[in-house]
Amino acid sequence: MASIAVASRHLARGARFVVPLALTAGCLWLVRQQVGDDLPAALPASLSGIGAVNILLALGCVAIGFWAVGRYDGLSHRHFGTRVPPRVARLSGTMAIALAQTLGFGVITGALVRHRLLPGLGFRRALQLSVFVSLSFLAAWLWITALACVALPAPGWTTLPAMVALAGLPLCTGLMAFGPHPRHPRWRAALPTLPALGAILLWAALDLLAAALVLYLLIPPGTLGLGSFVPVFLLAYGAGLLSGAPGGVGPFELVLLSLLPQVPDAMLIGAIMGYRGLYYALPAVLGALALLRPLSLNLPAPPAPRPHGAGRAELGLMRQNGGRVARLGGRDMALWRIGQALVVLPGAAPLATVESLTALQRRARHDNRLACLYKCTAREAALARSAGWQVLRIAQEALLDPQTFDLHQPACRGLRRKLRQAAKAGVLVQQAGVLPLGPMAAIDACWQRRNGPARGGTMGRFCPDYIAGQQVFLAWQDDRLLGFANFHAGAHDRALDLMRLSAEAPAGTMQALVIAALEAARADGSSGFSLAAVPDIPALAHPLLAPMRAPLLARAGAAGLRQFKSGFAPHWSPRYVAAPSRAALALCLADLTREIHHPPALAGGGPLHEGDEEYELAPGRAA
Repeated sequence: MASIAVASRHLARGARFVVPLALTAGCLWLVRQQVGDDLPAALPASLSGIGAVNILLALGCVAIGFWAVGRYDGLSHRHFGTRVPPRVARLSGTMAIALAQTLGFGVITGALVRHRLLPGLGFRRALQLSVFVSLSFLAAWLWITALACVALPAPGWTTLPAMVALAGLPLCTGLMAFGPHPRHPRWRAALPTLPALGAILLWAALDLLAAALVLYLLIPPGTLGLGSFVPVFLLAYGAGLLSGAPGGVGPFELVLLSLLPQVPDAMLIGAIMGYRGLYYALPAVLGALALLRPLSLNLPAPPAPRPHGAGRAELGLMRQNGGRVARLGGRDMALWRIGQALVVLPGAAPLATVESLTALQRRARHDNRLACLYKCTAREAALARSAGWQVLRIAQEALLDPQTFDLHQPACRGLRRKLRQAAKAGVLVQQAGVLPLGPMAAIDACWQRRNGPARGGTMGRFCPDYIAGQQVFLAWQDDRLLGFANFHAGAHDRALDLMRLSAEAPAGTMQALVIAALEAARADGSSGFSLAAVPDIPALAHPLLAPMRAPLLARAGAAGLRQFKSGFAPHWSPRYVAAPSRAALALCLADLTREIHHPPALAGGGPLHEGDEEYELAPGRAA
């Protein structure tokens, strides 16, 4: 059975090469049947009829097309973070595509050429780039061809498929961008962002238009209009692309001869021969010469991770959401890469200059993403607005000073009543020495059954490795765990992150957990204490958005959160989101909503790493 399986695999691999060649041979036979026996006599006259000016213009179009191809490969290198210099990435991509489109079997040929030109990249990464370029270009060709078939004179049978593609591809793109996260992290990393897709469409359209003009310039003038030629060319180009044949030879010619009956066969074949010489053979020869010597590649070392401990407490969240601190524009920024955006989170150095925003935009473009500030302060929002960014208020953060907090002030009357209720019920709160992870996991699961799945992204989720780096406070009733609260610990402040209560927890248990953390922060000398933010979006008061206000705030639990946090008489500080344009702001908000309400699965697959429900872990301060 093993030998049969091995033989089957070898036959399948062989078929990948045999089938395109057989398809090419069949199409060429059909072309031969269509053009008849008069072609050899008429072809020389057709070739000699191509003027020198048209050839020079066609050569200019070839240069434009391959310039666009190089930009396409540079974008792919940025997508995968190869750190290859842009010029080297564009040059290697141009040579790879020049050879792959001529030799056929584009994915494998392109990967081999990239590996030869950039040996330090590794074949696996070269193959990944080749697959990404091939699949994304195919999707771009499909949408551009559909648009051309709808907007320009095209064969009637293309209208319905073109309409389906025009509607279906944006829908699929939207689902990829804002739908459920793929389960496997590699699939998440492989999907291009919307800014990358926009650039892919732009460069692919420029390449395809340049290729179409090369062939159009070689057809005798007055034979057919450019508007009716472009859709036919794109259909023929796609037939050759999908065939996998070297240069698309056979299917390309057959489609053109079938759909352009107004052009004499000899003229069309002569133009195609010139097109193949200029757009395929010439670049392929240059690419083959480039293979004689690999490109010089000195990959810069990845930047060393910057420590989180020097910033504010909120930076502790980056241990779970994958963010990191980087230096941009002379400032430390807490960067969080999500699907479509490069988000600056609070916690690092405040943004004080427009140059910092410019550096952020430059870095976001390098990552094929949109720049975004999330939960920034009023001063940072004013700076962004002065730079022409769009700004929206989204929340208010409840802030306390542990050194001056007075539980006996009149504004804390309700808080004192809650604390008395908890004390009367026998609730005892203590800072955790050893974490009882089994009971904590059970409480977290119970809480999620009552309140829905835990949110992520800018909110922590229960995970032993994560909470081990936090300050954790436990609420007990005799020997029964009632709930717990986790706090990020910065150099001079604390920030509430995760709070979970069992269904049987007496009134006042949450308040008791926070007060215990406040007292510990006072003893540590901390000067800041955040109860986290409450949604507050004045823009929803607009008449057009008013129907959405109540459901959105109710889903976020805004009323209950504000009531709970107001009991501590905090200082309310507005928080904003900012992006360079209105469209970018809308996309960033949609992306943030997805990451918060539908986060990807936690690494490790579950909250506990041990099967024993009594498994315990000693917490420690995160670096």
